[in-house]
Parts: sequence; structure tokens; C-alpha cells
Amino acid sequence: MAPSGNKPPFGVEARLVNVTKRFQVGEEWVEAISGIDLRVSPGEFLALEGSSGSGKSTLLHLLGLLDRPTSGEVFLDNSPTSHLSMKDRALFRNLHIGFVFQNFQLISRTTALENVEMPFLYRKSPNVVSPREAREMAKNLLHRVGLSGRERHYPSQLSGGQQQRVAIARALVASPGLLLADEPTGNLDSHSAGAILDLLAELRESVGFTLVLVTHDPGVSSRAGRWVRVKDGLLSGSGGQ
Repeated sequence: MAPSGNKPPFGVEARLVNVTKRFQVGEEWVEAISGIDLRVSPGEFLALEGSSGSGKSTLLHLLGLLDRPTSGEVFLDNSPTSHLSMKDRALFRNLHIGFVFQNFQLISRTTALENVEMPFLYRKSPNVVSPREAREMAKNLLHRVGLSGRERHYPSQLSGGQQQRVAIARALVASPGLLLADEPTGNLDSHSAGAILDLLAELRESVGFTLVLVTHDPGVSSRAGRWVRVKDGLLSGSGGQ
């Protein structure tokens, strides 16, 4: 059974129960995640902090249904997900999960407006919208992230911080219950990074999603309501405000 089609008013609850993830590298198996238990409450802002290779991005991919655990279970809104078909996983991502990445992942040959409206045009029933509606909603999202007047700029004409704002607007297309951000400030200067963190925090409150952010920077993780340190595939510490 797939997770519920109705988004909770304050975000999706995510829970990992005894989750392990192994990858084959040549003839050897590498354990990236080792029996982790973790609960993210609805509406929480959680930071996963750790160095490169610690397993934090693997955790994010498991939460986002981009990958399956080798063992254990990932629950979203109390529904198990490991048995879901690729189609059901893609549908849940499409309807309930937004993604923001370090390198923005914008399409360089299309404008900011076109980058944001494109997911609207590929949405499946029951959320199909017309091209005119998609354009208007994309404009509204760009306004919401502070980019009114930049709609027709191409990514190459935007600063790093502005490109990340376009990426955040695109992630909001699904009105997500869960937003996953993988090093969203990693390519930004300190001023732009602070502005992006402020924007994500404001949107979490106003839109009502659960926010899980991956970072290697303790300064970034300190902005979260709670942080968990990941080391060698294990949870090695936690804290919060």
C-alpha cells in the first residue's frame, strides 16, 4: 500500500527503522549506512551533519525514495515504503517531496520561469494544469522566493544565490510535505548562504513542510531546530536549539 495521498497540514513524518545500505564497489561491499534508527517529526527542521563520505547523503536519498535500503524500513507518514514499485515511489515523490541540490540542477538553456514551470507541465492526474496556469503559478513561486523581475533571466545571468532560489521555487511546485536539501549552501558565499537558510526557514513555516538538510558545516547545522551528526554510517551525536 502506498503512503496516503493527502499531505498532512504540518509536513510529512519520516522514520528510519534499523536501516542499512550497502553498495558493491568492484568485488567488495561497502556499508554506507549501518543499522540507523531516526525519526523526523512533522514540520521539523533537521540537519544531517557530517564530512564527505560519512553517509549523510545516502540517508537523504533513502528518505526521498531515490534509493531502497538493503535492510530495515523507511516509513513516511507511518506507511512502509520498501515494497513500493518504482512507479509508486515516483508518484509519491512527484506529489509530496521537493529536492534542492548543491549544484542547483537548473536547465541552462531555459529561463528561470521555464525551469520552474516545467514540473507543472509534467505532473500527472489529479494535479494536471494548463500551460497558462503553469506559467502563472511559476511566476507566483518566483515572487515568493524574491525573484520578481528575474523570470526571463537564464541561469548564466543569475548569481549563485539567485540560481538556488530558482531551484527552491521549483522544489515547491508539489507543495511538498517533505523538502530535502543536499548541501544547498555549499556553492554559495556566506552572505548568500545565510539568505538561503533564512528563506528555507521562512518557507518551512509558511508552506508547512518538514525540512531535512545535509551539510558538512556546523555553522549551517546550528540553524536547524535539531542536528544529527553522521560518521562512518552511524549517528554519532545530536543537539538542538
